[in-house]
Parts: sequence; C-alpha cells; structure tokens
Amino acid sequence: MKNAINHEKAFISLFNQTARYYHRHQVFEDFISCSVIALQNGLHFCDKREQKYMRIVARYQKPDVSNLAQLLGHVVNGLEEAPGDFLGRVFMQLELGDKYRGQFFTPWSVSLMMAQLQLGNVGEQFSDKAFITLSEPACGAGCMTLAFASVLREAGYSPHRHLWVSATDIDPLAAGMAYIQLSLCGVAGEVVIGNSLSDERRRVLYTPAHHWGGWSLRLNTHFNTAVAV
Repeated sequence: MKNAINHEKAFISLFNQTARYYHRHQVFEDFISCSVIALQNGLHFCDKREQKYMRIVARYQKPDVSNLAQLLGHVVNGLEEAPGDFLGRVFMQLELGDKYRGQFFTPWSVSLMMAQLQLGNVGEQFSDKAFITLSEPACGAGCMTLAFASVLREAGYSPHRHLWVSATDIDPLAAGMAYIQLSLCGVAGEVVIGNSLSDERRRVLYTPAHHWGGWSLRLNTHFNTAVAV
C-alpha cells in the first residue's frame, strides 16, 4: 500500500507541473480522454478515435504530452501495488470535484465494507452459477465495482472469469475514469455514459476483459437459458 501512495503523490506532483497554461480540470479531462483512447485503440484500432487523440495532444507542448503518458504509468503502477480507487483519490486530492453536482467519490474503505456485506459468503454465490453480474447505476470512478472485484479476488475467484459489470455514470469524465480503472484491473463489463433513471445510453465502452473473456457469448447463453427454463 505504501508504494501505491507513493505513486499517488508522484501523480499529483507531475500533474501539477503539466500544462500550467491550462485550467487543471481541462488537463485532467484531456488526460482521461487520451488514456481511454489509448486503451481502446490498443484493443481495436479506430482511426476516428486516433484523430481525436491527435487533436487533443496537438494543443499541448511536447514535454507535457510526455507527462500525460507518464501519468497513466503512475495509475498502472499504483493499481498494481494495491487495489483501490486510484483515480478517485487523486481527483479529490487535486480538489477537482464539483460540489454543485454532489461529485464526491466514496472512500475505498467504505466501498470495500459494502462489497463484503453484499457478497457475504463468497463461495455460496457460486454454488449454482458460474458467474455473477453487478449493476452500478452511478459508478463514479468505479470504486464500488473495484471493491467487489477485490473481495472476489481475495476469496480465490478471479473477477475476469466470475464477475461481469454494467457501470453507468451521467458524467463522461467519471465514466472515463471508471473505464480506465476497470480495464487495468481486468474487470469484464461495460461502462455506459448515460442516465440510469431514464435508461439513456449515450455511449458504451466495453473493457478489454469483456472481449478477451468472450462475455458477449457467455451472457447471451446465460440469459437465453434462463428464459428457456
């Protein structure tokens, strides 16, 4: 955990040195957008996404473009060192939250406790099924989903095989943060930019583990079987 905290500090220090000619919130949004595109294009290349990436980085000086890549490296290393909501924590430490929209990310300890209470005896969850699904209607940076994955992993169940999630947030920035962290932590599922209350789905991003695990087929087979029975 200590090394993860060091990566958080390094992220914040580097971020504060990056592109000081722009508002901090704009730099963070651009960092998230570029990181999402990098992860998506690493899986399935799309020229339209690549053009968007190039338009964003064209507004930055060369050293700052390098810094954006290094920031993602700190996220990767921080999540590898210890489970948790890395991006949510640095977002709040940088005081980028929007208090007028109630944009405050749940602490990891609270999310972990809620996940433990919800899952209970993990082994019993799989007594009659191969996997469970989780719906998170206001996912923020994905903290609750990451906590569920962590509890499963600690119990000996690999999240990419035993958990599929549908995580939604109305804020594209929060959804982007969730997509990055769920992707890097090997969680299978979809991240939806939209409104859960009106069932609006403006954009859907599937994590790498969703594709690698053949989850489209697994879900289709599961739900068709459930209906038939």
